[in-house]
Amino acid sequence: MINDELLEIWKSSSQIEKVKFEKSRLMLSVQSSIDSLNNKVKFRDLREIIAAALVIPVFIYYAWIIPHLITKIASQLIVIWAVFVIYKLQVTRKFKPSAYSENYLSYLQKTKAYNLRQKRLLDDILWWYVSPFIICIYLFELGFMIDSGKELWINQTVVISLLLAVVIYVINKRYAKTYFEPKVKQIEELIVTMEEAS
Repeated sequence: MINDELLEIWKSSSQIEKVKFEKSRLMLSVQSSIDSLNNKVKFRDLREIIAAALVIPVFIYYAWIIPHLITKIASQLIVIWAVFVIYKLQVTRKFKPSAYSENYLSYLQKTKAYNLRQKRLLDDILWWYVSPFIICIYLFELGFMIDSGKELWINQTVVISLLLAVVIYVINKRYAKTYFEPKVKQIEELIVTMEEAS
């Protein structure tokens, strides 16, 4: 019954009121999807920061106790990489706009820029996340291989690391395409609607 009443109100409304209603509905829809995506990004960042924070003390310990020079260097590089991952995620997060600090159009433009930055972070994951990880793990294992002669075990570990890197890369590229590209298009549509209305 309420839907019928709303439909009657809609039909009897003027064109200006219908445009305002559509704009409000679009704004609510976009804001809901922005909030949902921001929660996913927040959870991802938290997960990655916790993982990096756990890696740091482990590899500091390895750098201290393992006698192989290459493995010591690799352990230190892994610590530097983990600190860099935390830094990169935190720096990108600082660009997230606050919905309450400015007018809505400016908020949307900054949200679009933030989402493009997040998408670029995922698109470039091969260079700032995966490659340094693989190189450091390979160096870490190489130190053991030189002294122990267990090439088969070391090679298996490197192959597993490479497969893990490919999986990480593919998942992040898909995430960028599935979540961030549609969100940016949706925000762009709302920006155009808001600019036309003003």
